[in-house]
Amino acid sequence: MTRWTRYTSRSVKLALGFVALAGVAPAAAHAGGVRQGTSPVSSVWSEPQDGYGFLDSAIEKARSSIDVSIYELSDPTLERALLASAGAGVDVEVLLNAAYSGTTVNGPAAALLAKGGVHVRFAASTQIFHAKYVLIDDRTAYIGTGNLVATDYPTTRDFWVADVSPADIAAIRTTFAADFAGRVSLGVPADGLVWSPGSTSKLVSLIASARSTLDVENEEMDSTPIEAALTSAALRGVNVEVAMSADSSWNSALEKLASDGVHVRELGASQLYIHAKVICVDCTGSSGTVFIGSENFSTSSLSYNRELGIITTAASTVGAVKRAVIADFASGTALHRSATAPVNSGTPTTPANGKGISITAFVTSIAPGAEDDLSAHSSKPGDSCSLSVRLPSGYMSESKGLGAASADGAGNVTWRWEIGPSTRAGTATASVSCQAGSNERDFTIT
Repeated sequence: MTRWTRYTSRSVKLALGFVALAGVAPAAAHAGGVRQGTSPVSSVWSEPQDGYGFLDSAIEKARSSIDVSIYELSDPTLERALLASAGAGVDVEVLLNAAYSGTTVNGPAAALLAKGGVHVRFAASTQIFHAKYVLIDDRTAYIGTGNLVATDYPTTRDFWVADVSPADIAAIRTTFAADFAGRVSLGVPADGLVWSPGSTSKLVSLIASARSTLDVENEEMDSTPIEAALTSAALRGVNVEVAMSADSSWNSALEKLASDGVHVRELGASQLYIHAKVICVDCTGSSGTVFIGSENFSTSSLSYNRELGIITTAASTVGAVKRAVIADFASGTALHRSATAPVNSGTPTTPANGKGISITAFVTSIAPGAEDDLSAHSSKPGDSCSLSVRLPSGYMSESKGLGAASADGAGNVTWRWEIGPSTRAGTATASVSCQAGSNERDFTIT
């Protein structure tokens, strides 16, 4: 297909897309929001485990066209693949970000590719082009969260998916053609595509649709609507878990989320860098809804930049994202809601059944991931006792440290156990049972 034909076709579709866009209202952002449209995904790659060979291979197999929109490009292997395709007669177009020193960062790759016959353009420096996608033969769109910088691959958490929806492909192709020609506007909507500028309402509505769990990773946390949506979810009983790399820029926002009941964990400098931007809604096994894209949780990213993401219910994508985010969350350090609040140990509680068991010290408010303590006194020295904990979910805790224990010669006994890092917020009940009697106390998991 000639360049003129491709652009003529794209221009027609672009006009149609803008007509459709004019009639599309923003998604409602409310608790119990309606699910977004979703897109079929044929494959998913979790980085750094899977590597970027899939993109090299896709480029090598291209027969007619390759379109690349990327924030940063510095991957010699991929660049050689683009040059080889251009040399074989494939129409290769690469759009690079220019803002924030983009011309310097992307300059070497741009010069190399242009010299080898690739059609390279820098986007206008007045807008950040942060989208990360590769369109092959107008048939498959590879949409990711990662930049194409080879030195970052081994240490960075990112995801990529292959979108095969004809509607999505047409919308991406039309939007890319306009961007490449310098006619930048809103992205053409289709299925589960999430374009910026203007992605806030879709992501807020997706978060609002959660009923039981929300698993989130992002590089930034600087969007009031997103933060409010996460807090709202936690307050209505959704177990919200956020994993991010530690950065003082987001301390205030993350501490506020933690104080509102969101479970936040931060990864240190020696761990994987969380560059991914994903939301996993009600993900259990391979069931759920996932957003993967280039959008950071910031006003710039959601409202002004060129960004692209996708919402999908594809089982393989749900499973891959859930596994990776759970692993990252588990390896992070918990950001606690507040200091724990112990019961006054000098005022033992009255035995629940009038017998000889009193609770003498207890932590009444505690965050997931922290250690709890309970001390009791039995009227029977050396008494055989047991402690059980019913969680807010209704299940009995299986944490190490609970169970049987013996009182000392004075009748005192103490248990220490961990509140699981994924424990749902709410009211739990600790029950002490000894030969001398029993007692119980409610406490709050924040």
